[in-house]
Amino acid sequence: MISYFRDDRLCEADSFLSVVKPDDTECPMIAAVGAGGKTSTLRRLAEEYALMGKKAIVLTTTHMREETTPWSCVAEEEEWISKGNELIERVKECLEQYGQAWIGARAKKGKMSCVPELILAEIESWNVPLLVEADGARMLPLKVPGEQEPVLLPQTTHVFSVYGMDALDQKLEDICFRSEKAAELLGKQPEDQVTEEDIIKLACHEQGGRKGCPK
Repeated sequence: MISYFRDDRLCEADSFLSVVKPDDTECPMIAAVGAGGKTSTLRRLAEEYALMGKKAIVLTTTHMREETTPWSCVAEEEEWISKGNELIERVKECLEQYGQAWIGARAKKGKMSCVPELILAEIESWNVPLLVEADGARMLPLKVPGEQEPVLLPQTTHVFSVYGMDALDQKLEDICFRSEKAAELLGKQPEDQVTEEDIIKLACHEQGGRKGCPK
């Protein structure tokens, strides 16, 4: 069940896609930025697209944990270059069989990074929704982006700024990546507790959740 606010009322829905409505664009490129919950958000979106009979591809412009699922298409970066056609066929097979494919270049410690630009250009031409993890937060529920973050592709149509509600009532310095910068934006001390209002401010701030967003 998804809970959301609309017209100052708390509502419920069975589908995340029915709430966020990215279908105003034929084939959206949705970027998840922020902190705790980005991968889970993209996983939910991919599953919903698959249940609707649509196809979706999940990828990253930074680093994300490698999925151990049948629809995971992860290979060494050199393989994407030398065996790109074979791997692209594998991605197509996953889309046909499972309705989703998670693609990436294998990085260190169970992580995957972005695929080469030529592969991305090929995938973009397929006209399917692309779900992109475009930020990292070191597994913490709150974050303020760094100078070069988030890594949003120019084709991005929607940005979901994600935060973990387990940050509530915790010390900012314990649960926020770049807590000193967050304290500065919020007008608080790093040892202060996080409130609902703090999360909203970070999500809406031009140097927080709205940094680099398309119009």
